[in-house]
Order: sequence, then C-alpha cells, then structure tokens
Amino acid sequence: MLKLIQNEWMKLWHKKGTWAMVALVILFIIGPGIMMKYYETKTTEDTTWQETEKQAINDYKEIMKSDDLAAEDKTLYEEKIAISEYRLANDLPSQKDGSVASFMSFTGGMLTLVTLFTVIVAASIVSSEFSTGTIKMLLTRPVSRAKVLTSKLLTTFIFGLFLFVVNVVVSALVGLILFGATTGVELEMVSGQVVEKAVWNDLAYHYLLSGGDFVMSILFAFLVGSVFRSSSLAIGLTMFLSFTGGMIVMFLSRYDIVKYIWLTHSDLTQYENGHFIVGGMTMPFSLTILAIYALIFLVISYMSFMKRDVTA
Repeated sequence: MLKLIQNEWMKLWHKKGTWAMVALVILFIIGPGIMMKYYETKTTEDTTWQETEKQAINDYKEIMKSDDLAAEDKTLYEEKIAISEYRLANDLPSQKDGSVASFMSFTGGMLTLVTLFTVIVAASIVSSEFSTGTIKMLLTRPVSRAKVLTSKLLTTFIFGLFLFVVNVVVSALVGLILFGATTGVELEMVSGQVVEKAVWNDLAYHYLLSGGDFVMSILFAFLVGSVFRSSSLAIGLTMFLSFTGGMIVMFLSRYDIVKYIWLTHSDLTQYENGHFIVGGMTMPFSLTILAIYALIFLVISYMSFMKRDVTA
C-alpha cells in the first residue's frame, strides 16, 4: 500500500497544476496580509485604538436611542459598550488592530480554497486514469482494485492535509513578519462579566470544525469522479453544492427530511457561532449523519470501481 501511495504522490507532483495550487494558496495569504498591513499603517497614522473605541461607544449609544431597536439588539449593544469600556479601563487593544492571531483567524477562512484544490485532485485522480488510458496498465499489476482505489483516496487526503499545513505555517510566518509577535486581546461577555477569550483554542476549534465540509466535499468529488469518470462534472457538481448548499437547505427547511441531508450538517462551524440553518440539531447527530453519508459515498465509489470493465 505504501508503494502505491508513493507512486500516486509522485504522479501528483509531476503535474504543473499541483505546484500552481500550492503557489496560489501562498499568494492568497501574502497578498491580503500586505494589504491589511498597509491599511493598518494608514489607520494608525490617523487615529489610535483608544480613539476608535471611544468613537465606537458613542456610535453604539446613538443607535440605542432608536425607539425601533429590538430588546435583544439593545442587549447586544450594551455588551459592546461594556467591552469597549473594559478595554479603555484596562488598556487592552483589540486583536483586530493587527496581530498574528487576528491574521490567522482571517486566513482560516481561506480553508475554502484548500478544500477547492483538494476537490480538484479528488475529482481527477481516478477519472484522469481512464481518460488517458493509463488505468489499463495500473490494473494489470498484481494488486487488488480496492488497494489501488484506497491509495488514490489516501493520497488525496494527504495532499489536502499538506495544503492545510501550508496554509497554517505560511499564515503564521506572514503574520509574524508583518505584525510582529505581539497580539491584542479578544473579549466577550459571559454571565454578565467581561472575560478574555482563548483565541488560540477558538482558532484550533475552527480548524477542526472546518474538517466537516473538507471531508464530505472530497468524498463526494471522489464518488462522482470514480462513477462518471468526469473530473469536470465532479468539480462542478461539488462546488455547486458547496456554494448553494445553504440555499438548498433553507428551501427544504420546512420539511423534516432536511435533517437527514448531509448538506445540512457538513458546515460544522455553525456549532461554533450558534447560527443554525435548521433548529434542533446537535453535534452527535450531525456527525452521525455525516458518517452515514461518508460510508455511502465510499461504498458506491468502491463498487463502481471494482465492477467497471476496462477494455483492452
């Protein structure tokens, strides 16, 4: 199995597109980082963070004077004011004012790009073998088809993890170079008290929850690419569902069946922010639904590949 994975890994890196993906991930981190640093420098020249907080307090108070403001919104602005006043009283600048943590939180949103590139690999790693005819030579080896397909799937996930590591490492390095090792403090209201947030723990938790969409998108693209032998169909369909999944779920939200569709549960970050498209969901239930669909995708992929007739 290890030799099969090594072979797939070497074939992957012989493609110029693979190097282009890595380069784009790096560029999409460095570019915004430079722009954020430039904006921070220009803003710092005009106002201090203390002045910004004071202005924010005044703005919040003006908004609260509105008679149309809902009770929950009023509570929200009261909490914002309390947090800003706490910052001023304790000399605690926000991490939004340029820090490694804030920059890595920003680039954490770019994991969508990592997922997209990994989906491209998942969609083409099987279908390209059929389109080029190399699948015939691959299956003439004294190795079971199941091992061949498993090596391709594992190679895809390894590549995705590699891009993830590149994202995290480059983000940390760029953040350190542009913003230095100092960091601000993120605050939140807990039981009426202002407390400091565990920023790094929250970031790690966000990375972990992002794995739901990452894994399911890869397995779905791998399924379509294996069954239909069309990388373009697999990429297009996977991206279509990724970008329109929320709308599809909202459209079906009136029906009970929506709770049993993987699109409802693949975005696990909804458990991080508490904004659920469909109410009544729990993390164990979401993980169970995702595990069932993952198993279904894998079974169909393997059955299709094992039974496919490769003509000479």
